[in-house]
Formats: sequence, structure tokens, C-alpha cells
Amino acid sequence: MIRIPLRLTAPALLATVLLSACSGPQEDPRVSFCRGMAADLTGTEPAAWRHRGDRIVEPEYAEVTVEDGKRSVSCFYAYDAVEPGAMEHATPLLAFATLPYEVRLGEQVLKGPALTEAVKRQQLRWNRAMLDKARQGVEQAADKVRQVVNDAADR
Repeated sequence: MIRIPLRLTAPALLATVLLSACSGPQEDPRVSFCRGMAADLTGTEPAAWRHRGDRIVEPEYAEVTVEDGKRSVSCFYAYDAVEPGAMEHATPLLAFATLPYEVRLGEQVLKGPALTEAVKRQQLRWNRAMLDKARQGVEQAADKVRQVVNDAADR
């Protein structure tokens, strides 16, 4: 069996992991976060929630709404841009904070300490999911490197 030194495989492995993280267009983080909050508040899966739309009241706030067919959840994000640039004009939600200052599910309104606790739980879940995705990427990249090494050894 041919042995390839770690100093040669590590850069290839790192490049593969980094490239796998660039997986094309992504949902706006405010929408993703609102979907996660909706799932937490209702005890459902985030995949059950669909982005219904945004309402932007400039320069005060943006309301992101998600729904599961029966219920809707609205997350309110404070205006955060000092002076909007081209990116904010192309993607208006970029001018707003990434964490909500209020979340509404029907008559239930989360603000203050209750919202802070819910946001903390959601951030922990989100971080865990990102770590799991990164771990899967590393495992897939390691499998690819092993396959290349095994193919080279078989020649």
C-alpha cells in the first residue's frame, strides 16, 4: 500500500471541506432563524415552515413571516444599516439585524427575557446543526481522500 504523508493530504482535505461549504444560493438567515423559532414554539420541524413573505417598514423594521399551512409566525427585525448601499438595495433584508426583537405566533408575543431565552435555544440548535454539517463534510472529504489513496495503491 502506498502511504501519502499527512502534509500532502491535509491541504486537499481542507480544500474539499471548504469548497463543500459553498453550496450555492442560501436562504436569508433571518428567514431561516424565523423558521427555526416557529418550529421551537410549535414543537414541529423547521422543514414544515415555508417563507410566506417580508414586509419592510423602512427605516424601522422588517417583518419576516413563515407559515405551516395552519399557523403563521412573524419575526420582527430592527433596522440596522447606517446608510444602505448597493447590496441593501438589491437584498433589502441585509439592512436589518440578524436576530429578532419580537416574535409573534397568533396572540402569543415573545419579547424581552422570554425572547432572549428562545433565541439562545435556537442559536444553540443552529450551531449544533452547522457543526453536524461540517462533520459530515469532513467525513465525506476523508472518504474521497481514502478512495484516491486506495485507487493509487491499486495501480
